[in-house]
Amino acid sequence: MPEPAAVFAPIDHDLRVCGLVPGAVYAQLGTLELDPELVADPEPGPAVKSLAFHTQAAVLENLQAIKGGRPWPVCQGKHPHPMSLASDAEGGWPYWYCPKNPSYRFAVGQHPGG
Repeated sequence: MPEPAAVFAPIDHDLRVCGLVPGAVYAQLGTLELDPELVADPEPGPAVKSLAFHTQAAVLENLQAIKGGRPWPVCQGKHPHPMSLASDAEGGWPYWYCPKNPSYRFAVGQHPGG
């Protein structure tokens, strides 16, 4: 079972490097319950993907309320859209990718910022 810190740490990193304050974003999430099957999985990838999905939705829905809010995670160059979220295999570690250029991708927790 993944520890909560293992689930939150990669998302925390990606929020910070993109100029967002994780606490402000998490306040917009409210109470989030992860699927018990995800939490029971010995690998954290599925739980991280679920939390990343919900975190991205909270950022996009609350851009006005989040200081420094902008589409998250930021995409390459001047693309105005946020990156999309996926994983290569069931249970695999999730990654962010550009919907216009799928070769531009970063594992969740390794976004370079921008």
